[in-house]
Amino acid sequence: MTFDPRELRSALGSFATGVTVVSVRQSDGTPRGFTANSFTSVSLEPPLLLICIAKSAHSLEVFQEASSFAVNILSDTQREVSGLFASQAANKFDLVDWQSGKTQAPLISGSLAHFECLPHQFVDAGDHVILIGKIEHFARFDGTPLGYFRGNYFDLGQEQPLLDAVLEQGRVKLGCIVSKGSHILLAQQPEGRLTVPYAPKEDISLMGLQRNLAQNGLRVDIDFLYAVFNDEAEKSHGIFYHGSVQGEAAEGYAYFPLSNLPLDRVQDKAERSALARYAEEHRHGSFGVYHGNETHGMVQTVSGKKKSSQ
Repeated sequence: MTFDPRELRSALGSFATGVTVVSVRQSDGTPRGFTANSFTSVSLEPPLLLICIAKSAHSLEVFQEASSFAVNILSDTQREVSGLFASQAANKFDLVDWQSGKTQAPLISGSLAHFECLPHQFVDAGDHVILIGKIEHFARFDGTPLGYFRGNYFDLGQEQPLLDAVLEQGRVKLGCIVSKGSHILLAQQPEGRLTVPYAPKEDISLMGLQRNLAQNGLRVDIDFLYAVFNDEAEKSHGIFYHGSVQGEAAEGYAYFPLSNLPLDRVQDKAERSALARYAEEHRHGSFGVYHGNETHGMVQTVSGKKKSSQ
């Protein structure tokens, strides 16, 4: 059976993972490494783990010849590290703090855990090679992991505290900003006004939101929390989720291009601000979680740093 590679990649991306940097030394001692989320534990006795290396990777031969390698599990403060080791930069290790492990494999400072391994077995697997390593040394540290889901980074630890705090308050509006390719789904209101899709008042929940859209032939897949805010003008609290949508726009809904959103038709300040931020972040491929009021607040980026937002 033949699959569309892009569709298959998208489907496989529905499995949320952590992010690692796999590191090794060349025969001359030069450190090499790449970002990988194709990592898993294999066995406790003996202690084995595996990673997958693309046959097209420039470092494949180095791993095949090396006497040891390391797997560094990244924390939520290391998004930039992940991006660096996913790039083709020649001086990656000049731009991060690292040290040699007991096997001389490079260990990235600030990681949640690292495992030093000896090559145990190489397995040919299609367009990749599976490297099974025997763990010789490991260490773990406190922190929150960096997550990866459907092509985006997310912080596994930051969403629930924000959400719990809002749900403990009074009146809550729960909506979503969902895209289909380069377009956003918006609800059309009387007099030409536009809003994000909301959960019905009688079922203010994520499931209620998805059920309401499903009744209109729209299937929504939620990726992560996008904004939590206190709407001072409406005397309420708001929650927006980020995700994707499939299906034709039903009556009362329409798709609008991200490159030309009709923000002048969005009267709600919180929605207008969130949509403008989404269009900008979509352009850069980096998303964060907003918390504040309907006009001013902070964006908690996936790397754990903060930037002001309006």
